[in-house]
Amino acid sequence: MKRKFLSLLFISFFIIHTIISTLFTPVFALNLNLFEEKTPSGIPFNKMEKVIDEYVSKYIGKTTPGAAIAIVKNGEIVFLKGYGYADLENQIPVDPKLTVFEWASTSKLFTWTSVMQLVESGKLDLDADIKTYLLPEFAEKLNYNQTITMRDIMNHSAGFGNYAFNTIVLSPDKLVSLEEALLRDKPKQYYKVGTASAYSNYSTSLAGYIVQNISQQPFEAYIRENIFNVLSMNNTSSHPTLGDNSKIIEKKAQGYIPSQKGGFKLGNWSYVSHLPAGSINGTAEDFARYAIALTPDFREKSPLFKDTNTLITMLSPSYDINGEMVGTSHGFFEYVGNYRTLGHGGNTAAFSSQFAVVPEERFGIVILTNAYLEMNILFGLQDLLLGKDYSDIKVPNEELPSSKKVTGRYIPVDRQEGNFVAFTEYFNLYTVKATDQNTIMMNIGPYNGTYLQTKPYYYELIDDNIPFFRNMYHVIRFKIENDAVKHVFVGNGVDLSPLPTGRTMPFLISSLIILLVNILFFIIAPAVLIITIIKDKNKGFHQGNKRFNLYFLVLVLLGLVTLTNNLIPTYKIMISSFRTFAEMKPHILLNFPLLIATITVAVLSFISVRKASISRGFKALYLISIVLLISLFSLLFHWNYFFVVG
Repeated sequence: MKRKFLSLLFISFFIIHTIISTLFTPVFALNLNLFEEKTPSGIPFNKMEKVIDEYVSKYIGKTTPGAAIAIVKNGEIVFLKGYGYADLENQIPVDPKLTVFEWASTSKLFTWTSVMQLVESGKLDLDADIKTYLLPEFAEKLNYNQTITMRDIMNHSAGFGNYAFNTIVLSPDKLVSLEEALLRDKPKQYYKVGTASAYSNYSTSLAGYIVQNISQQPFEAYIRENIFNVLSMNNTSSHPTLGDNSKIIEKKAQGYIPSQKGGFKLGNWSYVSHLPAGSINGTAEDFARYAIALTPDFREKSPLFKDTNTLITMLSPSYDINGEMVGTSHGFFEYVGNYRTLGHGGNTAAFSSQFAVVPEERFGIVILTNAYLEMNILFGLQDLLLGKDYSDIKVPNEELPSSKKVTGRYIPVDRQEGNFVAFTEYFNLYTVKATDQNTIMMNIGPYNGTYLQTKPYYYELIDDNIPFFRNMYHVIRFKIENDAVKHVFVGNGVDLSPLPTGRTMPFLISSLIILLVNILFFIIAPAVLIITIIKDKNKGFHQGNKRFNLYFLVLVLLGLVTLTNNLIPTYKIMISSFRTFAEMKPHILLNFPLLIATITVAVLSFISVRKASISRGFKALYLISIVLLISLFSLLFHWNYFFVVG
């Protein structure tokens, strides 16, 4: 009897231990029947962990120090696992339940969710002028000319170009209020509203500000009350400094920047004044709860909405050009897959994230990493779990237009307009080349994707050398007018356009040549002049020569200073996109006195040259310097180095 009792006790203990271990191990499946399921790409659940482990192990320690991955299916978290380190220096491993990551632009999905909650309650109309929801004095300060609706904002089609500064700062003392950020960091509204999809952090911030105005509470408070608390996302915060949930700060991962020599260097945490665009910090487990809320059973309501139709509407196509949907659903981006897939990605100064759901399959994935611009795990793993086989993409029997008609160089519509950063963007263009009658290759720097034409001017991706193309550029459509490409529709905020008038390749090449010649000349000329001045002094030339030589020397030194003054901010923005305009403003403002000083000295030197006794060669050198200075300042004007934009 005693032995039976002990045996029963041992068996009970073993069962309880097994249950507890199952619940609290990093990887778990709460419903054993799910192992009969497959991922949308066809991987059986009983092999899923092995497949994920094998794939992720190729990149942990190489493209990112750590990662947290969550997978949901049928309303349950079926996979939750951490890889690598949250803190390399202290060898702290990633815990998917506790390690806090920056969610970056995947935060935008919560902004769109809050917008749809207000639409459901009748407080917001997606097709009304957004000025309806802004105080008149604030709306007047925004100073944009075209009418914008919330639907335009959610489609990233509100007419705004990009704005390079202040979106992310690297110190909390540089944060400002959401209202101040919107009035300070205004991008140029340069294209017609509704005609293109151009990714806009600014527009998303504006949407969040409208949520704040309508709800009469700070945006981060609205998100916490109406989303985080509803979904029991207790290890998450959208506050710029995590001030509303400070306990999670001690669990936040360190962020890193991959080194070109291998390894990682410690990066900065990011602070976001435009918090609706990318301020959320949280765990993979918490983010998985949001994925579950977006994929309820068709007989159930999402806890985020009172009406099932609201969720259906939010996840339905909203960006429709010429009757053909092109990739955006009320702020959610469409990804390629065997089933319709929706989500978003994001990057901060030292973190990267990817989120996607497949509503039809009630499936979702969360991938969080603590490295800047990690793409292999984010895009590659998503494609592994959700993607489709390209082999079924075929050329139809009908005759299609020659692919040579779409060849050329293109630039994103979300480019910088109205500030000097545009100069750097125009030297990193997208190139499309025809490889045969129905096939093209699109290159972005060293990366490329191969596309097959399946309908007139409609190309589907069939191969690439980085998973980025599968997630962002899986289908591209060329709009043809007068036998030339007018626009390239992609959706997902990444539409492209041909090079605009005044910035075609001949002009871009000319700009680069002018810049290089100026650099070469104004580095060499000061040394030549100093030597000449010393020789003239030894030869005892008259005062006219001395005066001219002095003006000429000052003139070329002004050219050198002007070049240096503008190359510094250009270099800074090229090596790091996370800059404040306050860093750049002194350089822009300095251009004005430099221009005035250059004109003044040029006039004085022109007057004095007539009284000097100089050789024809030296006079030619002087005239060349005048021509180059004129070309340099013209170039600076054209590329907006004189425009104070913030």
